[in-house]
Amino acid sequence: MPHLLDIDYRDGHIILWIMHAGKCTPHRIRYQPRIYLECPVHNRHLISTLPQVRQVRVEQKITSLGQEPQDVLALSLDDWSEVFGLADILEQRGWKAYNVDLPPARQFLLERGLFPMARLDWHLHLDDDQQTTGYTAPELNTLHLDVTPRSVKNPCFSDPVKEIRLGADILENMPEADMIEGLSSLVKETDPDVILTCGGDSFQLPYLYHRALEAGASLQLGRQQDDPPRQNKGRSYFSYGRIIYKPGGYLLRGRLHIDEQTFIVREGGMRGLIDLGRITGIPLQQLSRLSPGSAVTALQVDRALKDGVLVPWRRNLSENFKTAEELLRADRGALILESRVGVYENIAEMDFTSLFPHIMVTRNISPETVLCDCCPDSPVRVPFTGYNICQQRVGLIPRVIGPLIKRRMTYKRMAESGSQEHQMMQNVLKWLLVTSFGYMGFNKARFGRIECHESITAYAREILLQTMELAQDTGFEILHGIVDSLWVRGSGDPRELCDLVSGTVGIPLELKGHYHWIVFPSNRHNRAGAMNRYFGLMKDGKLKVRGIELRRRDTPEFIRRLQHDMLEKMKCARTVDELYDTIPCVLDVVRRYAAEITCGNADPGELVFTTHNRYRLEDYRQKGNQAAALYQLQEEGVEVQPGQAVQYIHTDHTSRYYHNRVKVAELIDPDTVYDKKKYYDITLRAAESILRPFGYDRYVLDDVVMGSEQMRVEDFY
Repeated sequence: MPHLLDIDYRDGHIILWIMHAGKCTPHRIRYQPRIYLECPVHNRHLISTLPQVRQVRVEQKITSLGQEPQDVLALSLDDWSEVFGLADILEQRGWKAYNVDLPPARQFLLERGLFPMARLDWHLHLDDDQQTTGYTAPELNTLHLDVTPRSVKNPCFSDPVKEIRLGADILENMPEADMIEGLSSLVKETDPDVILTCGGDSFQLPYLYHRALEAGASLQLGRQQDDPPRQNKGRSYFSYGRIIYKPGGYLLRGRLHIDEQTFIVREGGMRGLIDLGRITGIPLQQLSRLSPGSAVTALQVDRALKDGVLVPWRRNLSENFKTAEELLRADRGALILESRVGVYENIAEMDFTSLFPHIMVTRNISPETVLCDCCPDSPVRVPFTGYNICQQRVGLIPRVIGPLIKRRMTYKRMAESGSQEHQMMQNVLKWLLVTSFGYMGFNKARFGRIECHESITAYAREILLQTMELAQDTGFEILHGIVDSLWVRGSGDPRELCDLVSGTVGIPLELKGHYHWIVFPSNRHNRAGAMNRYFGLMKDGKLKVRGIELRRRDTPEFIRRLQHDMLEKMKCARTVDELYDTIPCVLDVVRRYAAEITCGNADPGELVFTTHNRYRLEDYRQKGNQAAALYQLQEEGVEVQPGQAVQYIHTDHTSRYYHNRVKVAELIDPDTVYDKKKYYDITLRAAESILRPFGYDRYVLDDVVMGSEQMRVEDFY
């Protein structure tokens, strides 16, 4: 049966790429996308005179959630490329535009009820169920593309191509133009449906197209003849306290270019991407480069449009006015309990399944239901804040999130049989559910509202407090709690507690596992319990580690190996007493790694720190390690955007000169000498993260490592 591989809009036509019997062919359909305008309908004829507008008609649509339909103008456009300029002109007159940033391809798919990878009949009509989990994904001819420049350490666009690999085929030892032309021939001959790359958006494809231009070669990766790929600009943005850089996408026509480094593909693989494409209706190349929050927004937009609700273009919903007392009660976030510092055995960990999404569904949290005008006297009130919840209708958000939760639970059950594909499919849905909460508090989100965000966290606090009371009433002791998780110990059966809580609060509480032992460390600068750091051995033999250097992305490989080897020594213990008996062996590991550092035998390549720069080089006020690395990269002709990764090792952390302080990873060579004193201190602090609860801080470890002679690290220079 035919399947829809991809969709594109060009020159006033929708192009559907249909797979059937091993071939993929384009089908062109004339299409006029629409935007909507909220303005007096008597302006209809005036607006129809604008050059981009082909037709104007009056339709009944809902312009805001919870409101009644009203007359709006539907504008059919000939040229979508000027849509933002047109909408800007219209809004300058005081009118409001809708569906402006809904691309023509998405509009077409929604109108026809189509979606990526949908099964079609012989007339190209839908013959599939978008919401089913029992579908069969089409067989895709997939090949991996890898391009290697001559300079491996610090590659740039001026370096000629050394080697090109497409699947099992290798192109090398020939003129650059011949290699690139050979790649085009290979792609045409093998005719893959999907080209996979690792970093194709950030380097490989832009580099390859640049080299083709320099060599005067013809490069054709898509199925459309003489057609360059669709390119999106890279951008830096701020998210949850971090600057993130998102490279521009290179999208092929008639063939899918999937970069395996994108978040959704990394978390869900191709099967997770296909499943997400089916339910969101977003073409797979665009979807793979979106964040999970954008995918959730797409689901909300689809549901709203099906309900006759228009999507505002520029949305900036202000927060309701609150007194200082009301703000203090409402703006509190979820509940986190300070851990009880120490080493414990026979501990149970329990966790609510998708707590925030379940709250949205079971408590009917949505922008049009919280503080609704129709139910000011509603008996259902949000804890702590007193917000009223609508009793007359189910909100948009619960109707979107509810099916998503059920779908994830279905895949989780399928994954229990050992299916890796279903495990990844449920994993990518988990991220959608996680981000659905964060988007509720984003004032520019299509259907976000800060009062909804406050309501969700208020319910979460109430639920965790109820759970704690039930646990204590049944004889359990609370050791730690983070938002939707609890660690308890007691003589009772934790499964019975989970069943009791689930029945009481209406949200499933699962037993995540038992620990032989677990360690809750204190903060480094005081004796208070660390909020998000712990490690322990579960009764299934798995070691669970959170918050320490081993779990951090910026940690050098040397430090990862150190902590891994320390924990491996602890892994043989089954009780707290046995755990303390392993400490001498753990200290031997620390001594071995410290000696490797101080004797200069460590591999500099394993001492590399990975950080993400926050600013452009000229914006740094203090010339620290990160700025020093950027200066070195600039000298090499490499420009780093805010949010991109920078890698370096410490060579002399006391130096005032950037070329002495650090060395970027790309410039490391056999003569590179690292800062022994700095890395010795880093090694001891990493060991302290694990051993502090056992009485070994950085200074005690220094005595232990250096021995009774109290040798100083300077003696190793």
